[in-house]
Amino acid sequence: MNINHTHLTDSLERELLQQAIAAQYEYPRLDELMVKLFRKIVSFFRGPEVVLNQTHTAH
Repeated sequence: MNINHTHLTDSLERELLQQAIAAQYEYPRLDELMVKLFRKIVSFFRGPEVVLNQTHTAH
């Protein structure tokens, strides 16, 4: 049976951890941009006559 063990040096472990932390903060900005793009596409297809959160009263 062959079992491979990987040992990280302290400096490599710190570098990988820093990269993971930096990558974690990149995605919320991308998500925000994707939401804005999606909303623009939806509003384009709906047209100007549709207003979100519009309430109607019966007379």
